[in-house]
Amino acid sequence: MAISDAYASAATYRGLISKTDTGEDAEILTDLTAISRYMERRLGRFFTTDANNVNRVYQAIQYGNQPKSLFIDDLVTVDHIKVDTDDDGSFGDESAWATTDYELRPRNAADGPEPGPYTEVFIPPWSSKDLWGQHRVEIGGKFGWPAVPSAIEQACVQLTGILRLETPRATRSVNVGAETVLETSRQAQEIVTVLMAVYAKRSLF
Repeated sequence: MAISDAYASAATYRGLISKTDTGEDAEILTDLTAISRYMERRLGRFFTTDANNVNRVYQAIQYGNQPKSLFIDDLVTVDHIKVDTDDDGSFGDESAWATTDYELRPRNAADGPEPGPYTEVFIPPWSSKDLWGQHRVEIGGKFGWPAVPSAIEQACVQLTGILRLETPRATRSVNVGAETVLETSRQAQEIVTVLMAVYAKRSLF
């Protein structure tokens, strides 16, 4: 699963919404993807995993880290850690740390009933390294979550159902005289509004 994928498939959506027609699968997948990006913006993280190793750069002094702790984005596996000790803006001339020089935390993050990511790199007492200091740190690895949590998948489906008006949560009944009118729920309207607002051009003045 690529980081740009939706958190649920069209087939999963149809199964949970009790929809059998496959003719709208392409449209459903587009909506699932839009809701997935909406959830990421609201939650401040993504729940898929990089397909390949990518390099991200951190600097401990800028993020209020403890002297031996470097708090990072959600991380699944590490390929290398390099520190720009000569502050020349390049990691090509730096040696990668040995796996014994750091510890990923929380410990056992990947071993619980729902595997989670690592969010901290810690320099343990047995490390040959000292402190992060003000140096830039490059971490190469796969970021994200080991797998999309089932709760996130369910939320993606339910929010998409609201967006598409295909779930009871999406509408409300209003009595107008002798007739009952079905209106879009306030929650459904808010989701559509936020989805559009994310892409609105911001004024610089």
